[in-house]
Formats: sequence, structure tokens, C-alpha cells
Amino acid sequence: MTDQEATTPGGSWTHSFEEDTGSEQVFRRTGAYAFPASRRQRDTLDFATGQITSAVPGPDDRLQRSTGTLTPLGSQRYRLGDGRAVEVVEVGSDVLRIKPA
Repeated sequence: MTDQEATTPGGSWTHSFEEDTGSEQVFRRTGAYAFPASRRQRDTLDFATGQITSAVPGPDDRLQRSTGTLTPLGSQRYRLGDGRAVEVVEVGSDVLRIKPA
């Protein structure tokens, strides 16, 4: 973990898959980042409500949403609605990085 990290990510973060690396997923603050248009699914992690929202454009380009639960496991680890466990690697003012736990 780096000096930029907070102890717990707060608020809502949306997946910026264009910035992913081979080992980490990158998220940006929801509503504070101009994401390019994409037909690929964008997940949103909301640490305030414990919800995960997935949005993918449907055949007519209207967003189709599904929701799940974000469960804290301790030690910067969380279980996603699909059962995967992830670890927070970095939390900055405008970036959140996670990796598989």
C-alpha cells in the first residue's frame, strides 16, 4: 500500500477498465470522471451503501442494470456479489485500485 491510501474507500466508484493493468482494476469517482462511451459493462462499487451496480448497453443502447452486494471482509478486502474476493491496493482522491484477493 502507498502513502496515498485511505483506510477505507468511501463513496461510489465506477470501473475505468481502459486503465486496468494485468493485475489490477482501476475505478474512478462516480460522476467526477468523463468516461468514454463504451458498449462494455461498467461496474460501480458503492462503499456507502454496500451495493454493486453493473450497467451494460442493451440492443437498443438503453442501459440495463443489475445490482449485487459489496461485503467487507476486513483488512481492505471485500467480497463482490459474484463471490469474488478483492483487495484494495490504493485509494486516492480520484482513483481506486483493486486486485483479486
